[in-house]
Amino acid sequence: MRVSKVSLVATLAAIVLSGCGGGSGDKSPVASNPIAPVVTNPIEPVAPTPTPTLTPQAASLQTAAAPTYAAGSSEAKALQKLNAFRTVQGLGPVNQNANADIAAKNHAAYVTANQSGASPHEEVVGKPGFTGVDVLSRLIAAGYPATGATEVIAFSIMFPNDEGNAIDNLANTVYHRAAMMNQGLTAVGIAPENPESPLYVNIGRTTPQINAGDYVGVYPANNQTGVWLSHSVESPNPFYQEMEMTQENMCTKTSTPVSLTSEASTILNVTSFTVTEEGQTAPLDARLITKATSTQDNTYLTPNVAFLVGKASFKPNTKYNVRFIGKATGAATGSAAGLAIDKSWTFTTGAFKRGC
Repeated sequence: MRVSKVSLVATLAAIVLSGCGGGSGDKSPVASNPIAPVVTNPIEPVAPTPTPTLTPQAASLQTAAAPTYAAGSSEAKALQKLNAFRTVQGLGPVNQNANADIAAKNHAAYVTANQSGASPHEEVVGKPGFTGVDVLSRLIAAGYPATGATEVIAFSIMFPNDEGNAIDNLANTVYHRAAMMNQGLTAVGIAPENPESPLYVNIGRTTPQINAGDYVGVYPANNQTGVWLSHSVESPNPFYQEMEMTQENMCTKTSTPVSLTSEASTILNVTSFTVTEEGQTAPLDARLITKATSTQDNTYLTPNVAFLVGKASFKPNTKYNVRFIGKATGAATGSAAGLAIDKSWTFTTGAFKRGC
């Protein structure tokens, strides 16, 4: 059985994040058999101009526009999934851009034409179909004037009736999820999936969307059901210090990541972050992953995000309670003392363990 792959790339030209890669460093994460992401000029948060008032920064989010993808197509399903993922966290939607579509399709064609040794996220000058070394360059070459971008790649081969699950697969990781929930992203281009080629998703921005200074988003969302049981395969490996990135390790030694995010320009300080099975008093044994703790390559994470990943898979059809205590500091919060966060929420798992 073929395993689904996801890949991430992030490029920074102001702020860029690409799933299937990182930033200026070119390293790629891969999810539940995801294709490794690569970051070219990783996306960094945009810091607003400090204000002398105590009023938190106001939000400036775009509205969703109707895409032109064919109904039921892998592109349409993927975009729907991506925006649903962003919406439940209070993030602005990303809208289809025809030029970004061209960039994604160009890169898919390049990888197909150069199967032997072709990188999921990078292109080599002189190779057949070359349009740009990284996702940011390819978006600009295709006519989308991106100032930041990210690229994620995934197969839905294990879900023949729902290609949109490629996005679920990407969201079921640390680095790829972080890429897709970048707050500033505005436009997306998608190359359709087929049996031999994964779904290529290029997401970029010109003028970034901005969340309110007191923004706090969580995933899985409050009262979400059907949550997966374990982390998908991903490259780079968020757990490299303790174990190899194998399907067996993910199935038995990880849970689905639980994350909390503050406004993009802030720094998130964690005091306590726990997940507890309903009816139990002791929280699960888990790993805290932040930009500060992700020492392998912290360009994949920004300072406003914290992940908690259990050291064993979640139980099927079980309710879990989450509590986060901490603070977000930065001018956007409107307070020199920062934004105090004490947030509790719940979610319920399904019975799905990808590839297990």
